Amino acid sequence: MTNSEIEDVKIRSAKLRSLAVLPVLALSCFGLVACDSKAGAAAVVDGHRITEKELSRYVPASAPPIPTGDGSTSTPAKSFVLQYLVRNEVFPLLLAATGGSVTEAQLQAGKAEALAGGSEADLTKQITQAGLSARFEPVLLRNRELLNVVRTKLATDKQVTDALDKIKGKVTINPRYGSWDLNSLSVLGLGKKQLPSVLSFDKTLPGDVKLPTQQ
Repeated sequence: MTNSEIEDVKIRSAKLRSLAVLPVLALSCFGLVACDSKAGAAAVVDGHRITEKELSRYVPASAPPIPTGDGSTSTPAKSFVLQYLVRNEVFPLLLAATGGSVTEAQLQAGKAEALAGGSEADLTKQITQAGLSARFEPVLLRNRELLNVVRTKLATDKQVTDALDKIKGKVTINPRYGSWDLNSLSVLGLGKKQLPSVLSFDKTLPGDVKLPTQQ
């Protein structure tokens, strides 16, 4: 996979673009939050638990880190997948915060756009080539479908700001995967620099993972 295959999600308002310029899996179609997560939960979104077991369904033990940005760093596969699972719960909350909702008909209407001219089989192939389970395909596709609806419904800076304010504090991430950034709707990898000065840790944390320098 090449850097040219890495897409940034573009949303029409400036505020919404900053919210959703999301590090996307390299596929051609494709503050630290408190430790309140319940035992066995990778994340909790408005009371809904995303379990460790659910997360493991999409990430084989051998899955490599997923390149992000310019390819100089990477995100652990579980943190990457967790980000999409969380967003799929958060996007409907954003719509509900503005008095709206999302229907299956709206999602299906945006399916072709979400597939970017390809097929679900193409998307599944790209996902498995990246080392993730084929089960992740419906998750990624639903994320894109939801994002299309969010783009349409939250068209102004004020709508975005108001929606984000209303869902503040509704997401908690298990610290082993990092932290949740509300403005970018992203799981930020926990690195050693984020640890309090009174703690020391001699192993690699998610935020410290880097890809080898390209020769």
